[in-house]
Amino acid sequence: MREDRQQKTKRRFKTGQWVQYDGLYSDDWGGDLVLMQGELFPSHPQMGDTSWTYTGPSVLDYGGKSPKLNGHHIGY
Repeated sequence: MREDRQQKTKRRFKTGQWVQYDGLYSDDWGGDLVLMQGELFPSHPQMGDTSWTYTGPSVLDYGGKSPKLNGHHIGY
């Protein structure tokens, strides 16, 4: 389990890639965003395409359903 977590934190993802793990991600510009598996990594609203790093599980539990399905956006 610990090795799996370490592999996740070392991986970098780019804007437009599919999210593989539910959790909190940080971008190159210092922003944090909760993303759910199956979503796409977004671009930064002002800086454009960026890279994302998995920082850990989210503190909030959305019950496995993305809040974006209802048209509500968290973060940016």
